Amino acid sequence: MNTYVVLFRGGLPKEKLTDDYLSRFTNWAKDVSKDLRLGNRLMPEGKLISGKNGENVSNVEFSDLLVGGYIVIEADDYDNAVSKLKACPIFENGGSVEVCEVLPYRLNHL
Repeated sequence: MNTYVVLFRGGLPKEKLTDDYLSRFTNWAKDVSKDLRLGNRLMPEGKLISGKNGENVSNVEFSDLLVGGYIVIEADDYDNAVSKLKACPIFENGGSVEVCEVLPYRLNHL
């Protein structure tokens, strides 16, 4: 099994989400992720840290394609991950889903 991060973009603004939609979305997310790690929406602004020693810190505003939330799922491969994600309720509202495999982390490689 591989681990994937799933990002939700677009869809309806938070204030327009109904209890019914949120319930269906949560139930769907629980179905695709046995160990549900459901992430909240991200704020539309943040900080960008860069430079050799992290000395440059600037304010950033994210685009309309702000990450509306995320989950972590397990799947055999990308095809299996995509098949799990096709029933996501966000598509009803014009949103999109991105999926990216997580590189396994090994402490002994540091």
